[in-house]
Amino acid sequence: MDSQPLLSNRCRMVAAGRILRGMCGGRGDDVGGAVELAYKWGNVEGAMMGMNPRIVRALHNAAVMCVAIMVLVAMAALGACGSADADGVGAASTGATSTAGAASGSSANGSARPSQSPSSPEPSSASSQSAASRDWGDSGCSGQDVRVVMARGTNESADDGLLNPVSKRIADAFSGRVQVTSLNYPATFDVDSVDAGVKRLVAMLNGQALQCPRQRTVLLGFSQGAVVVGDALSAPKQRLAVDGNRDVLTDGAGRNVVAVVMYGDPRFNGRAAYNRGTFDAKTNGSLSPRELTALASYAGRIEDYCAGDDLVCQTSGEQEGHRSYFSDGSQTRGADFAIARLKAGR
Repeated sequence: MDSQPLLSNRCRMVAAGRILRGMCGGRGDDVGGAVELAYKWGNVEGAMMGMNPRIVRALHNAAVMCVAIMVLVAMAALGACGSADADGVGAASTGATSTAGAASGSSANGSARPSQSPSSPEPSSASSQSAASRDWGDSGCSGQDVRVVMARGTNESADDGLLNPVSKRIADAFSGRVQVTSLNYPATFDVDSVDAGVKRLVAMLNGQALQCPRQRTVLLGFSQGAVVVGDALSAPKQRLAVDGNRDVLTDGAGRNVVAVVMYGDPRFNGRAAYNRGTFDAKTNGSLSPRELTALASYAGRIEDYCAGDDLVCQTSGEQEGHRSYFSDGSQTRGADFAIARLKAGR
């Protein structure tokens, strides 16, 4: 895929940059400037020796706040840049393996399922029923024996993002046997977007385990979508939103997950054994790095790709690094990992 069309007006967060410049000082005209500012602030600590501890603490807190805001702005911009259609208008779906539209919630095999709007009522985690017997709603699963679920990046098109070629390659390897679904979640800059995605993914997989118990699952996540996938597989206390949704996967749903492939994960932990790419193992992602124990039970089923110059999964780098997965061969490698696990009957 040609990476040039991926550049868009969203990549130039001019208005946000002006706000950052006003709050933190320095160059804030684009995401690169914001990250540059973060490092400038980070290097100030060395000059603070001998100052009043209260002043040091106040300056440190101000720096942390600025860095946090910059990272969130960068995620929003980069997620938009990760799609060939940065405005979120999906290209026409083609072939039997086309993905489900995020707005309609239709499944890739052509059968429609109820729309899942952000306001759609969903079961409360306080239900007296056990997770295994609870009504999780229509998962939209089909009679096909494999389901590939894609969690797209921020503002990516559901039909033409980083993960679509990955899912297509998997589907092509098992002609007619694969259902491809794009997770219907906001994938926006909204602070509740990740938690909403985790809630919907858990409900989908738990419902699928009840309605299509023999259907195996492959999970794909890019950028914000990687956070959603990783957190859905984690205990609530180890998620980004520790006070958010408390629903967890049932044993059956967890067993059905055969492979997990993530790209540009903001919660990347450089020490995880399942990491892949050119990353620096001493460097973590731009958000709270995932604890090593969080995905321990899935470790053999995961490949988490991080490019060394991706500022989202490495906190240092540039915008191009977050788009490098379109051209560095990791899409093919991730798909082949999933294919191998499916063929092995795992």
